[in-house]
Amino acid sequence: MAISAKSQLIVGEVDPYILVTNVLVSKGIETKNIIYTGEKRSSGFFENGESTKLKMGSGVILSSGIAVDVKGPNNDDGSKKFDEISSPGNSLFEPYATGPTFDAVVLQFDFKPQTDNIVFNYIFASEEYPEFVDKDVNDIFGFFISGPGIVGEKNVALVPGTNLPVSIDNVNGLRNTAFYKINPVGDKTLQPDGLTTILTADLKLQPCEFYRIKLAIADVGDYVYDSYVFIEAGSFKHKTNIGRDTFICVENFDVELDAGNAGNKVLWSTGETTQKIKVNKWGEYWVEVFTDCGSFKDYKKILPGVNQISLGPDTIYCGKGLSRVLEVKNRSFNSYLWSDGSKGESLTVTQPGWYWLEIDNGGCKRKDSVFIDLKPLPMVNLGKDTIVCGDVNLILNPKDSGTTYLWNTGATTSRLMVNAPGYYSVLMSKEGCSNKDSILIQSRLTPNIDLGIPERDICSNDTLKLRTGIRDTSNYRTIWNTGETSSAISINQSGKYSVTVTDKLCNYSGRDSVNVKVYNGEGDIWVPNAFTPDNNGINDVFKPVTDILSFNYYTFLVFNRWGEKLFESNDPTGAWNGYFQNKLCETGVYMWTLNVKTNCSKGDKNFQKGIVHLLR
Repeated sequence: MAISAKSQLIVGEVDPYILVTNVLVSKGIETKNIIYTGEKRSSGFFENGESTKLKMGSGVILSSGIAVDVKGPNNDDGSKKFDEISSPGNSLFEPYATGPTFDAVVLQFDFKPQTDNIVFNYIFASEEYPEFVDKDVNDIFGFFISGPGIVGEKNVALVPGTNLPVSIDNVNGLRNTAFYKINPVGDKTLQPDGLTTILTADLKLQPCEFYRIKLAIADVGDYVYDSYVFIEAGSFKHKTNIGRDTFICVENFDVELDAGNAGNKVLWSTGETTQKIKVNKWGEYWVEVFTDCGSFKDYKKILPGVNQISLGPDTIYCGKGLSRVLEVKNRSFNSYLWSDGSKGESLTVTQPGWYWLEIDNGGCKRKDSVFIDLKPLPMVNLGKDTIVCGDVNLILNPKDSGTTYLWNTGATTSRLMVNAPGYYSVLMSKEGCSNKDSILIQSRLTPNIDLGIPERDICSNDTLKLRTGIRDTSNYRTIWNTGETSSAISINQSGKYSVTVTDKLCNYSGRDSVNVKVYNGEGDIWVPNAFTPDNNGINDVFKPVTDILSFNYYTFLVFNRWGEKLFESNDPTGAWNGYFQNKLCETGVYMWTLNVKTNCSKGDKNFQKGIVHLLR
């Protein structure tokens, strides 16, 4: 059961066995045959109810709707119509209900008491309050007990001092009003429009015998306008006279505790063995009562009447105005008195100053105060975003003076020296208030112009696009040697193309050029008919000469007169030096073949052949 929070009602689903054995029933009472029928979401565990109008800390919740829907705020001025779960009713209610029942929930178990008196505490709450009082459509609930000495099943959920069952018609703003509380619209803690005070079911039984009890609730007449029963944790117990937990406003007190159960031996947590003792300190006390069936304990806490309240910490607001709601969050009290004389649950303040609240809860008072201040925001101004020509060498100054400074570089000085372009910001604090400003510093250097590789080949039916890479024509001026001024040009003629880009602000210029060759097919290829490999640096090697730079396919071969391959190259720059197997070939005639293809070739590869004279 992982449920935890403070100062708000918490509701969660819990296994029925745990609800009975770990939550509801006190130690010393044997239980068995635990059975739950009804929608799973209609039962569960609740806690922190002491901070709501329940004034009951924790326990078991049963609902004719979805249990978690009981949580506040009460945001409907009529009966809230929750999701309809549309589960069946139960024949248990037939003798009591004014119509058909729906959404029935029954938690039943067998138990064996050690004495003749078992009690437990409960609250009934409903969305049918107050509109459906005396309308004969009330939801129904009851605690039905059967066993030795009881005829049939007896409902023990009765209006105190009467034989009337607790119901909307019997406990409301018209009758038995001492046991009724209205829950006004806007209450932060509970959704139901009305509820009873804490009531006690009193069971007269035979000691050491097993009884069966059925804790039940259902809708009557329709599926909507849900109701709830809260049964206090640990309150299903043997009756003693020590009473419920007590909240006392004063520090000096003297409280008498009575174990009841006269004739039985008792032992108090203080070590005393008398039926009654007196205590004068805060804390938890217990008494153990010894019976023919064993023994059991009852517990009582004596606590301060109301816990300290808090309006929150003293706060400084920064700027030109403030608006803060002062309240004690998620808690409800009987009355409120603010420093301005108002009596609402909250106070909205718009001016600086001291404010206090005094609350009254059942005669116990608590008070808290808070100081609200308003300070102007520090004036921080790093100036407009800046463009620097060349190297950056600036000092950033926030203009106003502060107590602390934090730059995005990590520096904490009042000024910042910067020597690189970038984004800079500072958070300045002064008298508890902080403000921030930023600046973007850009450095303009010589434009880097790159038209690509300096030698370019294109086919005669192609177009080459040359780009400067700079599209900002408002800050940069572009001039091509063709006279054009755009950031890109398209060409389809051979020639040298150059461009100059000038930064209009800083007057820096960048330049680049490219040689373009336009050709058809494989371009112009010329193969010499003789060469002299004598290492004099003139005509020493043999290779085709071409006016283009790249081929899709290139194979150059040289053969002797017998068809023996002497040389092969797939690289257009490869050349035969007249050697074969590391020996210079003899003077004579040799054959060659050239097979090439380019992007501009039409059809298959171009094939050429011829002869060359090697001269020595």
